[in-house]
Amino acid sequence: MLVAYSAKVPENSCWPSPSQWDALNTSISGKLVDVQPVAVSCYPGALFNIDTCADVSSKWDNCAWQAEQPAGLCQEADDLKCPLVVPPAVSEDDCTNGNEPRYAVNATAAGDVAAAIQFAKDNNIRLVIKTTGHDFLRRSQGFGSLLVWMRYYRTGLDFQQTFQSSCSEALNWKGSALKIGGGYQWSDVYAVAAANNVIVVGGGAPSIGAIGGWLQGGGYGPATHQYGIGADQLLEAEVALADGSIVIANTCQNSDVWSAIRGGGPSTYGVVLSATFKAYPNVGAVGQKLSFDIPSTNSSAFMNAMAVLYSSLPDLIEEGFTVFGHWGISNVSLIGSAPPGYFHNAYMINRTVEEAQAVFSPVQQKLAAFGLNITQRWASYDDYWALFNNVSGGDNPGFPIGVIYSRFMDKTAMQDNPSDLLQTLDTLAGAPGDSTRLAIECMSGGKVFEDANDRYSSAHPAWRSSYCLQLVQRGWPPDADKAFISAVKDDVTSVKGGALIALAPDTGTYMNEAGWEDPNWKDNFYGSNYPRLLDIKKQRDPGSVFYCPTCVGSDEWVEDESGRLCRV
Repeated sequence: MLVAYSAKVPENSCWPSPSQWDALNTSISGKLVDVQPVAVSCYPGALFNIDTCADVSSKWDNCAWQAEQPAGLCQEADDLKCPLVVPPAVSEDDCTNGNEPRYAVNATAAGDVAAAIQFAKDNNIRLVIKTTGHDFLRRSQGFGSLLVWMRYYRTGLDFQQTFQSSCSEALNWKGSALKIGGGYQWSDVYAVAAANNVIVVGGGAPSIGAIGGWLQGGGYGPATHQYGIGADQLLEAEVALADGSIVIANTCQNSDVWSAIRGGGPSTYGVVLSATFKAYPNVGAVGQKLSFDIPSTNSSAFMNAMAVLYSSLPDLIEEGFTVFGHWGISNVSLIGSAPPGYFHNAYMINRTVEEAQAVFSPVQQKLAAFGLNITQRWASYDDYWALFNNVSGGDNPGFPIGVIYSRFMDKTAMQDNPSDLLQTLDTLAGAPGDSTRLAIECMSGGKVFEDANDRYSSAHPAWRSSYCLQLVQRGWPPDADKAFISAVKDDVTSVKGGALIALAPDTGTYMNEAGWEDPNWKDNFYGSNYPRLLDIKKQRDPGSVFYCPTCVGSDEWVEDESGRLCRV
């Protein structure tokens, strides 16, 4: 049942008056934004503009451009109330904010963030937080909400040759560090790291925000196997809390907050204003690009080769490899574009080509037995950033409408029962006409496993025993009916997701690359950490100022038919 207490929405008579919004705007020096849908210029009405609409259309799939819009999303929601259209075949009523924020505070200073939090508390308005909009889980969306927009909150990128903090000794880190002050993207951070000849663990896509959902959801990238997941890099942070205070969080002070934001989910415990990351000496690396097609006369050879490759991955990871692979049995067109077959980028940090080839040779011999047309190229790089820019430095286009599911894969799942593995891969591949996109991301092991005893980590415990993350995604055309969409969602979440759970029952997933409709999100996103994180949430934010779906404590709320957020 629902109780009377709920967040106010624009249709309520008690919604803040124009004068109240004006007062907020004045207090933050005119930084309040009246949020309009990104595609509003394509619809009849006061903001219709055919030239602007054409510009929006040309940039719609560009994540970096979407990040510059208050309502922009890198992953398009399937319930977007103002989708990109070709005018004039629409009406003005077809374009509304829907689940996008109603107003945004374009924060550029800590006081702006504090003012937004206080206004939301005082007026009982749903509060959401966003930096770049890279999010499958809709955590930066909310009907009738006030957005804390961190895109332009930038206080500097400070490289420290030797980490300096009052908590340095307790943190036991004597190396270099890089303080990220606000909403910088990884491209900004990487430029500073490269200029100072160090490596930082960050995302594979440069346009991702560095200290938002990526960090707080766990975070991984090309250097994770060597140095650990993103959350394990955090030395200390500056956080704006629900009570209005701005605190330093590390091992020595506010350690509960520090622990919670190290993998316990974003937009839940506070707004992270700055974060200081470990930095490592720059070293060389080796890269491999490998691909093979599906034989036109023997598709079973391809699937059997995939099963052999999968079973070989844990051994490759244990030897120091990182592998990011993509595959499918048909052309993918509804969720980007990809040909059938398999392709991967693989690399080893601080190793030679000869060493890497020796490690990969047994796998190569196994694959050769299937008579596939295998191509591979090896390259040596003098430093990590040369590798990154060659194999991982570009942004993928934004994901069109679709559904995703993911699961961590441990050694048991990948090696103990070859027939079960092959059957699962067949289920994931689906039918040729399904336009299924699959990815196998193997970046764990190594330092990730070594950090298993970190008592302050809030990352899912399955990180510490799983080698890879398996992702599956399907899409649908813009004119698809509800029955077709429902069938696709069921196939991905129940059929393909169910097969992954059966193969790897004791793992979970990486919340930042998971399905927002996962019915078992507590176990799959947080695992055994959830009760402890809920205690921190209740202590630090007893009024639930911070809320997002599938975030800790969110099951105490539900959206009614109007989109209003109500307590259960």
